[in-house]
Amino acid sequence: MAARLPVRNEFGFQWMLTGPNQFQVCGRTAEALPPGAYTCYLDNCGNAHFHARDLHADELIHFPDSLPAKVLAELTLFWDRGDRFARYGFLHRRGYLLYGKQGCGKSSLIQQIVRAVVADGHVAFFCQHPGGFVGAVEKFRQVEPDRPIVCVFEDLDAIIENYGDSELLQWLDGNSQVDKAVNIASTNYPEKLDRRIVSRPRRFDRILRIDAPDARVREAYFGRKVPDLSAAELRAWVDLTDGLPFAALAEMVISVKCLGNGLEESAALLKSLDAHTPSSLEFADGGTPDGTATADGAIPF
Repeated sequence: MAARLPVRNEFGFQWMLTGPNQFQVCGRTAEALPPGAYTCYLDNCGNAHFHARDLHADELIHFPDSLPAKVLAELTLFWDRGDRFARYGFLHRRGYLLYGKQGCGKSSLIQQIVRAVVADGHVAFFCQHPGGFVGAVEKFRQVEPDRPIVCVFEDLDAIIENYGDSELLQWLDGNSQVDKAVNIASTNYPEKLDRRIVSRPRRFDRILRIDAPDARVREAYFGRKVPDLSAAELRAWVDLTDGLPFAALAEMVISVKCLGNGLEESAALLKSLDAHTPSSLEFADGGTPDGTATADGAIPF
């Protein structure tokens, strides 16, 4: 009777194969990454590292027909269609590019998607350096070949500016043969992206503009954050924040309820900040930028 190989011991250690008939203790092991979001990279020796990261985002309001709800519904359908992709000879991959001005909620939307993916037991990987990212995810696939993954590329234009687009394009084209993956990228400056990225299907199949929250979202947000508002007060909050990005809604609550500033004063300042683009050229004539200080030079907040 053949000898039975021992299973992993109580301390979680296993043997690593380093060559023909060569073994090394590799320390504690796990069969799978815990569900979560990770930053991943390769070290100088080519070893893949995955560091768990916390998910922090301002609260978003959920509506059945909202953009986050639609994207999440698409992803749920997508994960279950792998056999159809294989039947027609395609990699099981999808890509979303989110664009819009700063503060409108792109990062919050990504965090919401990632949270849902993690809640389903899957993993998300955030890219910092495309080369190291691709290598690490390829090694992940050697350990877990069938697990759904979401790959996040925040500020895509900055990633390309810093590292070029060669390795990124190879990843988006599926040259790594990593399957069952959804790519989600964001940018404040879509005009900086080459048309090779934004105009070729299968790199990004959905290009979604993220706008400032509409009145329905603003009403729901303020109603939840400041539940003691009367109907008339709530309407004033909603009307005064028309056109402001999502991040400004949180700042409105902080300014009025936490710091004690006036409602109209806070709304006016936030709108001036939203419209103002700081530049050193403002001081060419010795003037003071509008909206950054009061008449007596005091900072409003």
